[in-house]
This record gives sequence, structure tokens and C-alpha cells, in this order.
Amino acid sequence: MNPELLPDYSTEGEEQIIKEMIKLTIGLMEESPDGCPLRVQHAKATACVRATFEIAADIPASLRYGVFSQPGRVFEAIVRFSNAQGTITPDGDRTARGLAIKLLNVPGQRAMASDTDSSQDFLFVDHPVFPFPNAAEYRDVIKHKSVPLIGDLLALAHLQLFEPEQLKIIKEIRKKSVTSPLSITYWSGVPYWLGDAASTAGQAVKYIAVPPVLAAGPADPEELPPDYLREAVAKQLAASEAVFDFKVQKQGDPLKMPIENASVYWDEQQSVPVTVATLRISKQAVNSNSELEQRCEGMFFNPWHALKEHRPLGSLNRLRKAVYEASFAERERRKKAC
Repeated sequence: MNPELLPDYSTEGEEQIIKEMIKLTIGLMEESPDGCPLRVQHAKATACVRATFEIAADIPASLRYGVFSQPGRVFEAIVRFSNAQGTITPDGDRTARGLAIKLLNVPGQRAMASDTDSSQDFLFVDHPVFPFPNAAEYRDVIKHKSVPLIGDLLALAHLQLFEPEQLKIIKEIRKKSVTSPLSITYWSGVPYWLGDAASTAGQAVKYIAVPPVLAAGPADPEELPPDYLREAVAKQLAASEAVFDFKVQKQGDPLKMPIENASVYWDEQQSVPVTVATLRISKQAVNSNSELEQRCEGMFFNPWHALKEHRPLGSLNRLRKAVYEASFAERERRKKAC
């Protein structure tokens, strides 16, 4: 059997790549105007809100693992919407948009033995695939980008010459225009295990969050106020709740839906996503809850904050495990001085 089709297949040299990426990522960490360190990615929150995560009553038996094991169960959650850059820029800038869901007080065996967090985190962006298939190719681009003054130009030249398909995905992401974070679809992009914690019963899956109504983006978002996405969320939640169908897409043919290549689209016609929960964001005042904002910005969102039944799979998730932890530790260290 091709080892690349297995749920946990590490390539030669991956450990060294991860060490390099930790160093590169910390080197790219920016600071806010007040001198405090920002998240290396998704630095700007467009909103942070309270929500509930309601498990569907009719969830298929084959998907009843982890947080989905009890139909009808409701979890409290914190949800952070964000722009993908590592700097604070106007919302009109063309970039990926993020959705991070943290389910609170989730009992069970942890995906990492060292994890003392009791949350289950789900991380998304508004594009079905990642531009980079694996840790090695992501490292190559970040290495060029980290060169002072000319890093962006070097990274672009590298993509044009050696990774044209990856550049195509980046351009697709940057074409998008968003009216509100509450009216777009989000994808996990990378796969996860959904199955028994102690056996091979289960399957690889991806997650998708879909609102009831999709809204077309503005023609010229660059001309809108710098925080227009936040204001859109605040306006909607002042009047009504917002919901997303939380869906699971099971892996079909592993050659067409690989685990180790995050740039390959898992065809939703071949493997139709199934709704397993509802993310319900209640009516609330977004701009007047400074306590929640402060708590949210201090939170560590990590796909490895997970039950064993939901452990992350694939090269990029193995990279995230080490890089996210190192980045968070460095951010906490620098916070003490700001």
C-alpha cells in the first residue's frame, strides 16, 4: 500500500522542516502600535462572540464520535472571526478570512497527552484548499518571504517559477470580496480523524461551516471603512442571531482526496458533506463587550486542542502542532514586556 495514503505518514526530513518553520515564524511576528506582539497569522479579529454548538439529533451513527457522540448535546463556545494577515490592516484588503471555534468544557482523552486545555477547537478559512500541499513547500515560500526588504518579491518569484499551481490558489483567495464574515462559507482545508480514540474504527474527514444565505461581496471593498466587517457583524447581531450548518465531509477515494496534500480539493459532489451540528451565534452587542474581546485575544486557538476522536491529520497539521505552540509561547513571553 502507498504509505502516503495512511492517516499518519511523515516524510523524510519533516522534523528539520518543522524546526526551521518555528524559527522563521517567530521571526515574522509583528507588533501592534502599543508594542504588544500580534498573532503571526490572523492577527486582526473582525469579531469575537459567544455561541452555542448544537449537535444534530439525526446525526448518522458512523459519525457519532467525540463531540458528535451524543445527539442533541449543546456546548458553549467562543467564536473568533479574523483576517488572515499577521498585521492589522483594513478589512478591505484582499486576503483569506478565518473562523475559529472553541468549544468549552469538553471532557475526554486529549489528542496531545500534554494538552491541559479542556476545549475542542475547529479552525477554518474561506477557501476549500490551502495554497501549499505540505510543510516542505510552505517552508520554501516562508523562507523567501522572511528575507528583509525584498522577501515578498522573492516569495512571488519562487511561486511564479516553481509553484505556479500554488500561486493560482493564492490569486483565487485574493480575488474574493466579503460583505460579512457571517455570510460566507468556511472550510477546514486540512483533514482530521473522526473515529474511535483507541482503534482504527473511523475515517478521515474535513469540516465545512455554511451559513443559510451567502452574500455577494462588494465591488470595491478597498473603498469601505477599515473595520467594515466588524460593523457588519455588529449590525446583524444587534438585530438577530446568526447560524452556520457545521458539516462533515468523509474522505472518499484516497488518491483523489489525499491526506498529505492540502492543496487538493475534496470534491463535494463525490463526497457530499453531512450536517452534524449547528453553530448558533445569539443576538448580542459586539462592540461593547470588552471583557470578551480581551479574553478572546488572550486565547490560544490550536487544532491540536482536540479530543483523540478529532486528532489532526497530515503534514500541515503536524507542522501546526509545533509552530502554533512555539508562536504562542513567544507571544506570551513578549506580552510581559508590553
